[in-house]
Amino acid sequence: MADLGRKLSASDDERLARPAASAVEADLSAAVIDELKAEVASLRRENRLLRIANNELERVAICDTLTPLFNRRHFLTALYERIARAKRYDATAAVLFIDINRMKLINDEHGHSAGDFALVHAAQLVQAQIRATDVAARLGGDEFAIILEEVDEAQAQAKAEQIDAALRSTKCLYGSVELPVSASIGWTMVLPHDTSDALIERADAHMYARKRASYQDDTEGRAA
Repeated sequence: MADLGRKLSASDDERLARPAASAVEADLSAAVIDELKAEVASLRRENRLLRIANNELERVAICDTLTPLFNRRHFLTALYERIARAKRYDATAAVLFIDINRMKLINDEHGHSAGDFALVHAAQLVQAQIRATDVAARLGGDEFAIILEEVDEAQAQAKAEQIDAALRSTKCLYGSVELPVSASIGWTMVLPHDTSDALIERADAHMYARKRASYQDDTEGRAA
C-alpha cells in the first residue's frame, strides 16, 4: 500500500508539473517569436537603407556632380551603344558639342560660385530642350555634349539653333548681376563605322569653327 501511495503521489506531482512546464515553454516560444520578429524588422530596415545607398551610388556613378546632367563616363557608354546600334540596325543619331562662352570672364569678374551658377543655368536650359530618349552630359569644365536619337542632319542643326537661342534669350541672374551666358555649338552625325574619339573630334572641330565664326562676326559688327 505504501508503494501504491508513493506511485499515486508521484503521478499527482507529474500532473501538477505539466501545466507549469507548458506555461514556461509557451513563454519561451513567445519570447523567441518576438525576438525573431524584431530581427526580421531590423533586417528589412537595413535592406531598405542598402537599396537607398546602392541607388545613390548608381546615381553618383553616372551623374555630374554640379549640374543635373549625366557625366562623361555615362556619355561615353551611351555613345558606344549608339555607334553599335548604327552599325547593326542603321539607326540614326547625332552628337552635339557645346562650349559655354566667356566662362573665364565670368569666373574672373564674379568668382567661381558665379561660374558654377552659370553652368547649372546652362545645363538646365539644355536639359529642357531635349527628349527623354536623348542623353545630355557635362564632359568637364564648360563643355557639354548631347546624343540626339533618330534625327537627321537638318534636325540636329535645328536642335543646336534651338538650344543656342534658348541660352541667348534666357537671362542668367546671379543676384542682381546678369551673367553673359551663351554657347558655341557644333554637331556631327553618328556613322556606322565611327569610334567615340572620332565622333567627339568631329563635333569638337565643328564647334570651334562656329565659335571662331561667331567671334569674327562680333568683331566685325563692333568695327562697323
